Amino acid sequence: MHGNTPGSGSTQRQQVFLAAMMWSIVGLFLFARGIVNIFLLDDSLKYLWMALALVAGLVKAKIVLAKTADRIVARIFKRPPDASLWGFLSTRSWVLIVLMIAMGKLLRASPLPRSLVWSVYIAIGAALFSSSKIIWDKWRCYRQVD
Repeated sequence: MHGNTPGSGSTQRQQVFLAAMMWSIVGLFLFARGIVNIFLLDDSLKYLWMALALVAGLVKAKIVLAKTADRIVARIFKRPPDASLWGFLSTRSWVLIVLMIAMGKLLRASPLPRSLVWSVYIAIGAALFSSSKIIWDKWRCYRQVD
């Protein structure tokens, strides 16, 4: 592993760690926000909503986000060892993150049933957190090489 001089960038291991932390923290935040808010609703089907959201999130993690996690790690390993820390995601990915944040705001402001809104949060949170395991596994393997 290459050392860093101050301000020169970050190691690939640090970038993988940051990606794993970001997916884990955002996933837990969205999941918790969805669970807390759906519990506050007066909806006799809220447990069904939560169960369906959790299943949808785990399916999304397996089908969609597993590939995305692998792509992010592959991108990091293709970059120079002391590349800029924030470049661990492509510009396209950063734009997608901003769009997802905006879509979350629009979803909360929409007239859709609150059970559906918070179920989407649960599903996305579960998907991100579940698939973050892929990135954590790559980080652990990479750490052992040091």
